[in-house]
Amino acid sequence: MNSGSTRRELIIGGVAAAVGTAVPTPSAAQTPSSEVELADLKAAEKLAGVEFTDEERKRVLATVRSLRPQYAAWRAAGIGYGDEPATRFTPLGGGSRPNARVQFREKLPNVQRPRSDEDLAFMTAREHAALISAHKLTSVELTNLYLARLKRYGPKLLNVVNLTEALAIAQAEAADAEIASGHYRGPLHGLPYGLKDLFAVRGYPTTWGANTFEHQKFDHDATVYTRLAAAGAVLVAKFSMGALALGDIWFGGQTKNPWNLSQGSSGSSAGSSSATAAGLVSFSIGTETLGSIMSPSMQCRVSGLRPTYGRVSRHGAMALSYTMDKVGPICRTLGDCAMVFAAICGEDMDDPSAVNRDFVFPARLDWKKLRVGSLLSDAVEATDPVTQFLKSKGVTILKPKFSRVPDGLTAILSVESASAFEEFTRTGVAKNLTNSPWAETFRAYRYVSGVDYLQAMRLRTKVMHLFEKELEGLDMVLLNGNGGPLLAMTNLTGHPQVHIPMGQTESNTSVGRSLVGRLYQDDLLVTVGAAIQEHLQIYRKRPDMTKI
Repeated sequence: MNSGSTRRELIIGGVAAAVGTAVPTPSAAQTPSSEVELADLKAAEKLAGVEFTDEERKRVLATVRSLRPQYAAWRAAGIGYGDEPATRFTPLGGGSRPNARVQFREKLPNVQRPRSDEDLAFMTAREHAALISAHKLTSVELTNLYLARLKRYGPKLLNVVNLTEALAIAQAEAADAEIASGHYRGPLHGLPYGLKDLFAVRGYPTTWGANTFEHQKFDHDATVYTRLAAAGAVLVAKFSMGALALGDIWFGGQTKNPWNLSQGSSGSSAGSSSATAAGLVSFSIGTETLGSIMSPSMQCRVSGLRPTYGRVSRHGAMALSYTMDKVGPICRTLGDCAMVFAAICGEDMDDPSAVNRDFVFPARLDWKKLRVGSLLSDAVEATDPVTQFLKSKGVTILKPKFSRVPDGLTAILSVESASAFEEFTRTGVAKNLTNSPWAETFRAYRYVSGVDYLQAMRLRTKVMHLFEKELEGLDMVLLNGNGGPLLAMTNLTGHPQVHIPMGQTESNTSVGRSLVGRLYQDDLLVTVGAAIQEHLQIYRKRPDMTKI
């Protein structure tokens, strides 16, 4: 073979030898048109084995055309030959640790049962646990209280898809009997909670918030549900979510923010956040792919924990993005989140991404050695109570700079969702989906090639390394609201985040702060966030339920 042959010529020659025919070198006449047309989409469908109508093609044509500049941006970012794709996604430094410790070691508070049911409903999960463990409250009493509130307020807030009343009463009665006999399973024993309605529970619909799946049932249970059941928790409801995990609009309507009924709750963990804020459960479970715990937690002024990717099993949950979906608690406080997280985290043979890592709450920390990067503006930081608290503890506050997410990289989510719902799209069921743009997304991203998806994943690996380098010397980062400039970045890299509700503005707009932690240091992150909350006591505020 001619030693002067180029690499491209060698590849062409190899293909020719394999197929036994000549492979012509592309000429100018063969160069495809610079603009994608409807005929191109129709041709691509043949390769994929799918077929859409002309109207469906017209509706996605603009989106498909917009992908071309994104591909160019990825290539311009300088992906090297050795940059590996994160096809089996694991955050940097990931994997299980054989001797990992998971421990909720905080002493439950010494509290008395309040005189009113309204006050009881808004107590923290840890306070409920203290009352139940001290035999000052039964699980049946608390469960009946919450079932009554769910029936009263759920239809108005549109946050309940299905009550699990029969199951709840049975679980509550069993919890009371066990506790009375001296078999106390731990702080979640007897506590009523709700699941985002993308987790499978035998005997009950799992609707994914979509009209096309309103009567869908599974013959298995999600791992999160089985772990909470093993901890003695009581499932009282399946909560609303935006259709197929987008926004706060589902087939029953728009879930409301109990602080302001003119607003939706945000999403997609819409019902979980709304119900927790309204005092309809002790705690709830949500999921996040790109803001679905943080955003409704901010809107509804509750505490949310989005753990490091892989800390909680996704088995039995609707898949939206295989490499970005995370499961986490939504509670009144981050201390409650820690208590719930300790029960649901860990390895699961049904989810290869789930890992065992340390989680000991509260974590031991030396405040004077803590280094927090702040992305708050100077004007906000000057009067920010979170910043003032951290400074009072001797924490070093730094002003880091972070690179932005490369253009179009979050398309990974859309490609993976198109894969997850490929049959849904191919069989035409997507045509019947209402109140959601997902059908168009699934069709549009069906045209992304495997090569370009892998290029995006390879670029993601570079982004992960760059972000870790920019975090050097920091224990966590303080941000405004739901995380703003780092929300997309950290969902791509797998870093943990918590939301701390801070009340509202004069115009009744919710205000919050977020903390982003280092990978697998969820316990340190939650410990700092919980300490901030206990100092500020803002979580004691609650919506005026007389207006609902």
